[in-house]
Amino acid sequence: MSLFPCRKIGAARRLLFALCKILVANLSDNFRKESRVKKTLLSAAIACSSIFIGAANATVVTIDDFNSGDQSLSATTIGTVVSDTNAFRTLTTELLSTVRPTQSGAEVSFGGLHVTNGGGEDSEVTVTWNLAGGLLPTGTTNNRFLFSVLQSDANPSDIEFFLNGASISNFSIPGNTSMQDLSFAVANGVLDNGGVLTMVVNGATGWDLDLDFVSLSYDQPTANVPEPTSIALLGLGLLGLGVARRRRS
Repeated sequence: MSLFPCRKIGAARRLLFALCKILVANLSDNFRKESRVKKTLLSAAIACSSIFIGAANATVVTIDDFNSGDQSLSATTIGTVVSDTNAFRTLTTELLSTVRPTQSGAEVSFGGLHVTNGGGEDSEVTVTWNLAGGLLPTGTTNNRFLFSVLQSDANPSDIEFFLNGASISNFSIPGNTSMQDLSFAVANGVLDNGGVLTMVVNGATGWDLDLDFVSLSYDQPTANVPEPTSIALLGLGLLGLGVARRRRS
């Protein structure tokens, strides 16, 4: 588990990062009840933060931005699994404990995944995506899955990712987390033939959590091009050798 790595950045990138922080600070805390304008602002903020994922040639492939395929699930009986599948994902929720009246639910709406549990309630929410083959071109580096925590309530929660049934990463989300971008590495070759990506979310009793922007990032392979400074030094060195030879002759 790791935050987006922030490498050495120049003044321009520091300025962009500051602007991103200002943009994020002005977003509303309530994503479920606000219009899709807020979603657009969030998209811009995360686009800014992607500058710090890695090198300037990083490519981001969206797996699910939750802008399409709205879903709404609620389970009222403990142990009952409720599921819905559309062209974008399979969303599943299971009620683990409850205090009547049951308020637990999971929905995709307003460009996000929103999970709610009433006091004394607990649920497990699963989202599954079918990934096409060839998402990672040959020779890429710094391959990472990315996702965003929009906000959580005071209760901690846990997120675990599986690829073809095998656990590949897990995260502990502290209570009162807001606007947090997270990522984890993926090895070369594991997505050559595609696969099934599964995200399982659980938490302490009464947990609420809003998530967004599940994606894949990688750096394009690039040729090693000498920097201008290196070329200049090489030229000076060759010039010095020429002068030395003339003096000897």
